[in-house]
Amino acid sequence: ERNWRSTRGVCCGWAMRVCVCGSSSSSTPKAYLDASKELGRLLAERGHICVNGGGKTGCMGALNDGCIHAGGTTIGVIHEMFVVDGEEHTGLTQMIVARGDCLAERKKLLVEGADCVIALPGGVGTWDELWEVVAEVSLGFKNIPIVVINTNGFYDSFKAMLAKAMEDKLIYKGPETLVRFESSVVAALNFAERMHVANKDGLSGKTSSSGRKEHRTTKAEQGTAYPFVAGLLFGTITLLLVQSKLGLLRV
Repeated sequence: ERNWRSTRGVCCGWAMRVCVCGSSSSSTPKAYLDASKELGRLLAERGHICVNGGGKTGCMGALNDGCIHAGGTTIGVIHEMFVVDGEEHTGLTQMIVARGDCLAERKKLLVEGADCVIALPGGVGTWDELWEVVAEVSLGFKNIPIVVINTNGFYDSFKAMLAKAMEDKLIYKGPETLVRFESSVVAALNFAERMHVANKDGLSGKTSSSGRKEHRTTKAEQGTAYPFVAGLLFGTITLLLVQSKLGLLRV
């Protein structure tokens, strides 16, 4: 892996495998396309690997164009149904085709081995990918930073919804521990880099991958161990009492 260094000098460390979610719509506004292209360029310049849905239009297309033009590595994960429609980007370093009658395999392959997830503006497909990872981080299945690039306030409603869910006690962890909202591409990538280094160094204050999931596992193991130990002690005491009585009978 190539080392990277933030252009702002905030941190340095390991290169990342970055999963990026974003629109595929050919009607995507220019402001979102510009942010996507900037992210692709920065990922390439900092030596990160860009993994995305492999599309040639919308935020995905602009992201891939920016990364490719800057000499970066791009990996697309596309469902076979979109290949038939010719929606895949043809200039990627690698294209992975997911199969199946749903998007589960594609989503799994997108985040497999990812060091962070960055979300650009997008529709229901983007939201599906984003929220699934947020849920996995919340439950402790993953320990990776999730950053939303909130260009022109696109994700303001999501941010407000998370705050409302916390206020109404519908989520048990603060929204800031699950997902980070940044208005600029540079700020979003800088945050992801800092968190990546912190995770590698064991300094992260974010959700631990051994959080709630491990707590449940530990409790399950304890629930299994206690009856076993109690049974073993009971059996040992019973055996000693029987042996004692037999000894008295012999006398």
